[in-house]
Amino acid sequence: MEEKATRSLGGKLALWVFYAFCGYFVWAMVRYAWVVSFLNAVPVAGFESDLGSTAGKWLGALLGFMVLGVVGVMLGGIAWYTRPRNNHG
Repeated sequence: MEEKATRSLGGKLALWVFYAFCGYFVWAMVRYAWVVSFLNAVPVAGFESDLGSTAGKWLGALLGFMVLGVVGVMLGGIAWYTRPRNNHG
């Protein structure tokens, strides 16, 4: 009977950090969408809008999504790298 491969302690820690980050990521994006959806629409003429306008808030949300996405990819890569492996040929 084959023995099931298990994660090391560091691998388990990496996986749980990744899971916790995924939960934080979802919470942060829902919270940001909730906050931005209650803002009053500000008329924007061309590219003269500042980061205080509605378009600026959505741009900030997009940039935050991209930064958190990069961190998530890095944590996911670490969790994947520390996965259990079978050592048969």
